[in-house]
Amino acid sequence: MKKAVFLTHANPQGYRIQQYFPFLEKKGFNVELITTKTGFIKMIPFIKNADVVYIQRLLFEPIKLSLIRRISKRLVYDFDDAVMYGPKGESPTRMKKFKNMVTKADAVLCGNRFLLNEAIRYKEKNVFYCPTVVDLEEYPVKEHKDNMHVVIGWIGSKSTVKYFSTMEDVFLRAKEKIPHIRYKIIADYAPETKIDYIFEKWDKKKEKEGLLSFDIGIMPLWNDIWSRGKCGLKLIQYMAAGLPTISHPVGAVLEIIEDGLNGFIREDSDEWMEAILTLTKDVSLRKKMGSTARKTVQEKYSLQKWGPMVANILDNL
Repeated sequence: MKKAVFLTHANPQGYRIQQYFPFLEKKGFNVELITTKTGFIKMIPFIKNADVVYIQRLLFEPIKLSLIRRISKRLVYDFDDAVMYGPKGESPTRMKKFKNMVTKADAVLCGNRFLLNEAIRYKEKNVFYCPTVVDLEEYPVKEHKDNMHVVIGWIGSKSTVKYFSTMEDVFLRAKEKIPHIRYKIIADYAPETKIDYIFEKWDKKKEKEGLLSFDIGIMPLWNDIWSRGKCGLKLIQYMAAGLPTISHPVGAVLEIIEDGLNGFIREDSDEWMEAILTLTKDVSLRKKMGSTARKTVQEKYSLQKWGPMVANILDNL
């Protein structure tokens, strides 16, 4: 039996790792997941005995990477953030490590087109666009109704709340115009803001149920290098649940959203206001746009489509 070993950070998420395991197992792979908690020395036997080593996001030092390359039969590098820059922007050290990861890999999987263009600067062949996807079967569809309140929802974390906070004035103005708007935040903590909002602590088991409590999903972003590397997972989750969405024209958003059809792409404050008010007032538009959004995920961002494709890439190296 073939063996695939996945190497990733200490707190692995399932959207680019575990959800592919069943598809690899169908291809005859025995799959193991190793995190940085294991320690580099203890990783070596796993790497040495694997047919495919799949490194997700990590940027190894040159000496360690050289050893991994030497003992790996096949090496895959996967990334879904602008790891070559980092949250603070330009980083020569990160860029050098990224270049090494890409050039030494047998195949590179990139989470959006911006990241793909970064990778092909250093490698011509076996560089694949591979978006972050969701298992559509896990997402029930929102039933849009003309309720008393319209809930505008945001899912995020302590590291991304800055994007939400930037839009505070817009959200307050929208609430003044339409008092029955409600804001809801699902996150790992309750941020401080002038906005009156409903808070729900994020829980993976309750995440899908939380999405159904939204009428509109929002994903504000900054137009910087780090944001351009984001792969729009939360946007895709909103859409999988049949929600209309509003986001800034940054990075993967421009790939995912067809403006006016499956969501709204809006740049300045007045445009965001217009989109919020339009969706809040029109339940039939929310239903129509949400249905189209769900179809977009089915066709372009579902595990059902990409699971077999990723498994084939690894199997054919």
